[in-house]
Amino acid sequence: MTNEHKKDDATCPAAEKQTESVTEFSVERADEYVKRFATSVVQKYRHTYHAMPPVGWMNDPNGFCYALGKYHLFFQFHPYSSVWGPMHWGHFTTKDFIRWHWEGVALAPDKEYDKDGCYSGSAVEKDGKMYLFYTAVKGDIQTQALAVSSDGVHFKKQGVILSGEKLPADCSRHDFRDPYVFLKDGVYYMLCGSQAKDKDGQILLFRSKDCLAWEFAGKLIKDGKPTRGIYECPCAFTADGKDVIMASPQGYITEDWRYENTVSAVYFTGKIDFEKGAFAREYEDETDGGFNFYAPQVAAIPDGRTVMAAWMLPGCIESPAADDGWKCAMILPRELRLQNGRLVQSPVREIEAYRKNAVRYENVTIGERTVLNGVGGVKTELIFELEPGDAERAGVRLFESENNYAAVYYSKKDGKIVFDRSATGLNLYCDPNEKDAAYRSVKTEEKNGAITLRVFLDVSCCEVFVNGGERAMTAVVYTKENGEGISFFAEGGNAKLRSLELYDICLE
Repeated sequence: MTNEHKKDDATCPAAEKQTESVTEFSVERADEYVKRFATSVVQKYRHTYHAMPPVGWMNDPNGFCYALGKYHLFFQFHPYSSVWGPMHWGHFTTKDFIRWHWEGVALAPDKEYDKDGCYSGSAVEKDGKMYLFYTAVKGDIQTQALAVSSDGVHFKKQGVILSGEKLPADCSRHDFRDPYVFLKDGVYYMLCGSQAKDKDGQILLFRSKDCLAWEFAGKLIKDGKPTRGIYECPCAFTADGKDVIMASPQGYITEDWRYENTVSAVYFTGKIDFEKGAFAREYEDETDGGFNFYAPQVAAIPDGRTVMAAWMLPGCIESPAADDGWKCAMILPRELRLQNGRLVQSPVREIEAYRKNAVRYENVTIGERTVLNGVGGVKTELIFELEPGDAERAGVRLFESENNYAAVYYSKKDGKIVFDRSATGLNLYCDPNEKDAAYRSVKTEEKNGAITLRVFLDVSCCEVFVNGGERAMTAVVYTKENGEGISFFAEGGNAKLRSLELYDICLE
């Protein structure tokens, strides 16, 4: 993600003085800053089981992989304030995608060719070493660069490995970024987001035998949708005999309930012809139908799963957390698969090891407002099977207090799950006149007369999985009164909870 969110954010007070004095960047300086100021970050809105910056600003996940015996998650990082700034790479490792160990700053914009930022990229293990591929920014020129590590923590830059000279004549040298590298049949391939000179977004494919010398292979995606010029953060994986390409286009036109955000996340299924550098597209859909989801990146892990990380971007809201010295987080990583050619997402199974204090109910009739003993909290997992009955709308209120809440409900008439942030009590939107700014929805169908929702709450965020992960919705939620209540409701009739399970998610 580039700097277009800069105008939406507030600088953290603790970082303002430091930002003014930082004219040269280095990994050592950034590490020292994190060590000095991380303890002063206000904890009020901090998550417990989502990766988030120790201090400062976080955006795109980078280098998400299994390498040198560990799971790694790098990310776009500006330590010196809670706004977008000259991009560094922060670095976490994890054993289970739930507990995140801070490894330090991996990259800083400290070379002439990347002096304006180390933008997004990826990582692979090669010959017992870890290779980081990233976009080096100097002025309005973007090139792809490499850094290598023997220990997976300390990286030595190797310089630019792919520049605009390798691009076709109709491709921009100014919007050429986010290299995603993977190995297939003994050949390394790189996907890059790009802009054509006719302003179309496109995804380019390159190939290499050694990760150093790259040649252009073809254009996998190029279509006439108005993307404001680029598909950011492309990645790819294979499932059920199909190739899946994921990317984050800017400025997609809204299609009914799809692509309602300023920036979106999309996946394409089909088949990549690696020899011809072409992609036969079969299907396209939105990856997440919520408010705050962008720049997904996938990792193939040793047990055969494909796991996805993504950025819970702030969207068009003013984040109260920005004044607390930090901003943004990652989603709870998700396992991906295809079912009947469509993407299905599930939270990583490792989260189940952190369940505590189970509460269960069956066959509960719900009316205008139904509160169940023991059902509440904001660090929780909630699973329920909802039978809408004759109700026009039925669902759950979350983060509930006397006057405020967020709601997730099923609209029977529309056949949609709706996420409603209109009653949070905080007017956080940059443009209060933005159409439907407080609502997002996804289409779904009743299964045997019911809808199943799996909901994760983590202090100031919510992730919803519909009917076993056929749809997913991600939202950042701030409420005026910081409520922790959960209640159920039905409008225009009665509905029923066939079953309900609630767990506290405890990392202590």
